[in-house]
Amino acid sequence: MANRLECPYENLSSAYLLQSSDYQKQFCHLYAHRLAEMTRLLKPLAQSKWGNEKPIMKLCELRGEQDVHCILIGTIYKHQAHKPSILRDISEENQLAPQPQRQNYAEPGDKVILEDELQRVRLQCAQIEGLNLATGIVCAVKGGTDSEGFFNVEDVLFFESGPQKQLAVRTSNTKLVLVSGLDQLQAHNYVDALNMFQYWLSGSFGNSTEAKSTVRLIVAGNSVRSTAVAQVPTLQVARSQANANDTVQAVSQLDSWFAAWAQALHVDVMPGAYDPANFMLPQQPFHKCMFPQASRLSSFQAVSNPYSCRLNSALVVGTAGQNTADLLRSTSLETSLEALRCTLTWGHIAPTAPDTLACYPYIDSDPFILKECPHVYFAGNCESFETELHVGSGGKRTRLVCVPSFSKTHSVALIDLETLDCRQIKFSVESE
Repeated sequence: MANRLECPYENLSSAYLLQSSDYQKQFCHLYAHRLAEMTRLLKPLAQSKWGNEKPIMKLCELRGEQDVHCILIGTIYKHQAHKPSILRDISEENQLAPQPQRQNYAEPGDKVILEDELQRVRLQCAQIEGLNLATGIVCAVKGGTDSEGFFNVEDVLFFESGPQKQLAVRTSNTKLVLVSGLDQLQAHNYVDALNMFQYWLSGSFGNSTEAKSTVRLIVAGNSVRSTAVAQVPTLQVARSQANANDTVQAVSQLDSWFAAWAQALHVDVMPGAYDPANFMLPQQPFHKCMFPQASRLSSFQAVSNPYSCRLNSALVVGTAGQNTADLLRSTSLETSLEALRCTLTWGHIAPTAPDTLACYPYIDSDPFILKECPHVYFAGNCESFETELHVGSGGKRTRLVCVPSFSKTHSVALIDLETLDCRQIKFSVESE
């Protein structure tokens, strides 16, 4: 087994750990704090970009007047006719006209509205329609009002995440491995690929030099299953018990894999959308009793989803993929990479939460705001491997990585933490 390089590590996910479990609060508090915090961050950026020629105004100050040119900061609300609605679900239960199920409910005719603490105004311009905005984004817009009550947008400004620290000077060539969608319930179909992955981690494939520089493995969700449980109406208790037994057995098998991997390098395990964990974001770390063998090792830890850490000088932030999957449903974005890039540009990990993505009803904070620009930003459980080096304002460089589901592609992502180079490693076994 390869001797690993040492790499300074800091877990920065404390903001995602819930201190209480009060689900009786309204989500308006979360929206209010998001708007207040993002307004504070956007104001100096707007003044730097657009100068002081046009004032930053509140919507209530417009008072329905025409030809008022100013800068507005507010939260985007997208009026979508086919968006999931609890009222529509209730009407279906009452045998009214059923609504067809849609995988994507974005349409060209969706109305984009900007709202602040008191009022809202309809935004209008071709640029706004082409931005693929989603409900929950906070942005600054420059433009003017017209006689029809619209705000004609001339330019749009997003937070684009906070400042970024410099990467350390290249010295040790340390690497990070990202894997997701292990789907242990179906692992009997690709157990050879998992074994190859384990041998590769330990440096048993003649890759001892590369294995020595690989300092950490992050498992980005859906380790137990990668699809929703089929809810089939049944009175058979035995069938439900069989499903539960399969899950317990899958968790036990995962424990053995994690224990073996953690003997080779540090392993961080995140929960996913279909894992036995809490449903709302942020998902809390698995309890250590779920993985008794692996938990005995100091190199293993269960972490939250989203997850943030610093390896050497590189800030790594990522999710199990719920944020990008929800954006693909509510916008015209076509790939997970585009959705991931948008969340970085908007400066918010999960802007559609809590509108169409479940999240905890925070009262006085919004932990999903990207106050520091990450060097590595990933989303797990994607259909395919995609990556791009995104260069933002001020020369900020972020490696975007869409981690493919291992159960579908038998592959992982390998990232150099000092150059931010990224490539896909496949563990496929050709059948005769």
